[in-house]
Amino acid sequence: MAMLVVAIVAMMVTGVFHRQSIMLRNLENATASSQVRWLMAGAVDWIGVILQEDARASATDHLGEPWAVPLAQTRLNDDENDPAWLSGVIHDGQSRINLRNLVGLEEPVEAEVAVLMRLLTLVGENERLAEPIAEIVQLRFADADDPGLTVRLLPASFDDLEFTDTRLRGAAEKIRPYVILLPVPTPVNANTAPAEVLAARFDGLSLVNAQRLISSRDRAAFKDLTDVVSRLGDVSLTAPAGTVVVASRFFVLEGSIEYRRARLQQRALLKREAGRVDVVWQREVRI
Repeated sequence: MAMLVVAIVAMMVTGVFHRQSIMLRNLENATASSQVRWLMAGAVDWIGVILQEDARASATDHLGEPWAVPLAQTRLNDDENDPAWLSGVIHDGQSRINLRNLVGLEEPVEAEVAVLMRLLTLVGENERLAEPIAEIVQLRFADADDPGLTVRLLPASFDDLEFTDTRLRGAAEKIRPYVILLPVPTPVNANTAPAEVLAARFDGLSLVNAQRLISSRDRAAFKDLTDVVSRLGDVSLTAPAGTVVVASRFFVLEGSIEYRRARLQQRALLKREAGRVDVVWQREVRI
């Protein structure tokens, strides 16, 4: 009987220690999780300073500037036992075709639908799918400026658009690398846009000639729109006024913080204004 009692007590004590160990582990995880969120907030502020300094130093935005260099995994502290690591990359939000440009007062903007048609053709999709895609975007933003609407769930990013049709979903995945959804209409930055975006944005510009523009841009960034259209002397480039620029206001940050057993990946949309950088939205990326 004495041995049985000892065995039962030992099991109970072991259970208590096990539960305490779990509680301590959960507390440590919660502390680490809170810490990585603070570190991420600091990283976003740091990126904002970089973008502000860039705006003061240059009137253009191109891929040769410091903000465009990816940050490899970098140690943030000197603690040998609990190191914190940061990595990330900044993308120019205006290097892509902004689907928000499609939204008109009552129906999609015809000129922007034509741009989407050219992009679909470039990625090997049926250009006729541009109209139903444009209608979906138009519908999601319909009455967005109505002051009588107190609650309105507007799509913040391309992932918020829902394509129920199988063909549209397939087309959406193909154009995903070349499109973005920003809160307001924006022009394309010729200094950062890929060849497919330039070919879609400039009416009559072939993909081959767009790649020639990219090669010329790699040697020297475009100074202004006149510089862009003059780089291909034998090709006439035309685009509606205000649709192509050489500087940007919107940037997408993709960052990762690791500390102890906690890891946080976030994507944020930043808007640079005169003298400040605002966070439009932040989202946690599931690992």
